Amino acid sequence: MNQKSANMTIPTTPQKLSAIQLHLLRFFSERPVSEVETADIQRLIANYFAQKADLRMEEIWEERGYTEESMKNILNTPLQKPNAVNR
Repeated sequence: MNQKSANMTIPTTPQKLSAIQLHLLRFFSERPVSEVETADIQRLIANYFAQKADLRMEEIWEERGYTEESMKNILNTPLQKPNAVNR
């Protein structure tokens, strides 16, 4: 996967590491981690952020008063109006 397809940017200037980044670097520099453990840790981190996103989406759903019917309407609304080029 190339940089553009991964939607990632590589900073051109040095960035200060956050406290959690430093902690993880120290933690993992002191003990060996297998490829299987690495994959497990990546999954744990991904699941953590997925749960946070899910909770936030639930909050937004409640704040905006979305219902099953309103979500169906949103999903069935075209994002762009057809024009001569799209026809």
